[in-house]
Amino acid sequence: MTIAVTGPFASGKSTLVSLLGELPGTETASADEIVHHLMKNDRRTISRIIERFGEGVRGLEGIDRKALGRKAFGDADALGDLEEILHPLVRSETDRRIEASGAEVFVLEIPLLFETGQGRNFDYTVAVTVPEEKRRAWAEERGLDEAALRAVEARQLTGEQKARRADLVIQNDADLDRLREQAYRLGRRVLRERGPNGNPG
Repeated sequence: MTIAVTGPFASGKSTLVSLLGELPGTETASADEIVHHLMKNDRRTISRIIERFGEGVRGLEGIDRKALGRKAFGDADALGDLEEILHPLVRSETDRRIEASGAEVFVLEIPLLFETGQGRNFDYTVAVTVPEEKRRAWAEERGLDEAALRAVEARQLTGEQKARRADLVIQNDADLDRLREQAYRLGRRVLRERGPNGNPG
């Protein structure tokens, strides 16, 4: 069974996926983690990014993500070019990991799940929502200024739009214990609704 978790930037997606990964028989992965792996290790990805953004984004190991972020996240067009490079590669690696997994449940974090038309590729889709003031505070803690946050948001559906498209919605409006409780409840619900062949009934 496959579950995709999405939500706006700084909504707690990674934390929810990590909590779901604590459930027995569950394997997790993150599109962002896959991107980091490609930028560090995949020569073709590294070459294409340097060709588009210049030698200034080259790091000691692959791509300097901070330097790349300064060039891409404040410019919607540049961010679009970066996504065109990365999205097909991430999708291919995602498919490979799911195929190779022997876990009962595979949970994947995909920030642009619906924007890239992948929603139908998973048994369940989950959207994480969060109060706006909390989300912006978390974004600031991660070093994103208002301009960079607007550039990221310009290429994403809003949290409400993602929630409307998702099969299930998690409200990240309290503390970690509350989110953990929701993760466990989600896991139990998904397993309960599973058909005899591991697919939703």
